[in-house]
Amino acid sequence: MIKLPFNEQMIISAKAKAESLGSINNSILSGAGNIAGYLGEEALAAYISADIVSNNRGLDKYNHDLLLEDGHRVEVKTKRRTVAPKPHYDVSIAETSRHQKPDIYAFISLEFQRCTKSHPKKYYGLKNIWLCGFMGACDYWEMAKLWKSGQIDSRNNFKTHVNMYNLEIKDLYTNLTGITK
Repeated sequence: MIKLPFNEQMIISAKAKAESLGSINNSILSGAGNIAGYLGEEALAAYISADIVSNNRGLDKYNHDLLLEDGHRVEVKTKRRTVAPKPHYDVSIAETSRHQKPDIYAFISLEFQRCTKSHPKKYYGLKNIWLCGFMGACDYWEMAKLWKSGQIDSRNNFKTHVNMYNLEIKDLYTNLTGITK
């Protein structure tokens, strides 16, 4: 995993975009995770020199978040945590996101100092932004395992809120080389 640099301008931009967006259809957290999602996009776009297109006009914004210089489309999936991600932790894509048409998925974890216990959780004190890895879209759907809504992960007692497809971080690629060729 790679610790991504971030700054106050990225946080300000993410907050402004989230406020402008509001709640979206099929949002697991009813819009509560929008700032996190946009912050993940901001940090990753700066790191891989990609254009952020998630707020552009038109329908493409629903299919991917970033556009690479070579034209590859990247969808960024961000999770919030209170610990640094580990190789055996899962990345997830909700079944309701299967309509998206990226070439590549990128998985980001935001590490916070603390969070509330109630759902949806509120997170405080951003510590780190982690790039967990990348996976080609076709490969992700072939390799990921379906977790049904309400299923409990015995490794960490996490209860899924919606049907989701999970894959362990250790199965991801650490860079874009090979995925974009």
